Amino acid sequence: MFRPKIGLALGGGGPKGLAHIGVIKALEKNNIPIDFIAGTSVGSLIGGFYAYSKNIATIEEYLMKKNWLQILSYFADPSIRGGLIEGNKMERFLDEYLHSSSFSDVKIPFHATSIDIQTGDLVNLNSGSLSRAIRASCAVPILFKPVEISDHFYLDGGLISSVPVETVRKMGADIIIAVQLNKHFKSHEDIRSLSIQEIGEIALQIVEGNIAKNEVKRANYIICPSVAHIRWHHLLQPNKKEEGIRLGEEAALKIIPSIKLILGKNKIELSLHNWIEKIKKLF
Repeated sequence: MFRPKIGLALGGGGPKGLAHIGVIKALEKNNIPIDFIAGTSVGSLIGGFYAYSKNIATIEEYLMKKNWLQILSYFADPSIRGGLIEGNKMERFLDEYLHSSSFSDVKIPFHATSIDIQTGDLVNLNSGSLSRAIRASCAVPILFKPVEISDHFYLDGGLISSVPVETVRKMGADIIIAVQLNKHFKSHEDIRSLSIQEIGEIALQIVEGNIAKNEVKRANYIICPSVAHIRWHHLLQPNKKEEGIRLGEEAALKIIPSIKLILGKNKIELSLHNWIEKIKKLF
């Protein structure tokens, strides 16, 4: 017997994705191996960064160092058609960390889920430019313009797969840890004052939350950080960014003992198997 392969399915949730950093920090600190990663939307961003560097500390540092002016500049990229934001500046933000790398450069097998809007199918992007694939997975409808890859156009995969459990299972994972960011829904105080963009964001959260309910049932472990209150403007506040990361870590720590127990049992079974094989060779 060998150690079971562990897959991480990181869900979408916009700014709530800060919690993914905390989750991975907790897994790293407790020596829980990650063999496969699949991510949707912001889950693909954090998942792709980690698959590339396998160093959560550098990811946290990179995002924490971005000040409010830098963050706003990535959204100052208006589009005439297809979406409010072109997305080219976002891709440059990704490239700053990923150094224009491709999927062949990752240290952990990684898939970014997206929707091909010409076929309506869910697509697991796993070749070519990492930054372009992550940008496609993060292309929230109306907010971002669809992303072109090899003559096909892609949008945020959350409309079909909010937490890509089945994707990471097909990659070869035996044990799947799902991170759902949108379980705890928090409504806005004054609905009448919301913009078209904010209404669209709420609608997407509701759709993705309902899709995730069924997806996470097929995971072995489910982590649901309490980050419903984390919103886009909180990315401009260092203390809120720290809070989002901390909440992810706290939620992950609750399942660590169970994962260690499974891995420990596997080690005992493997040791026993090896011992029996050695005895057999003596006779």
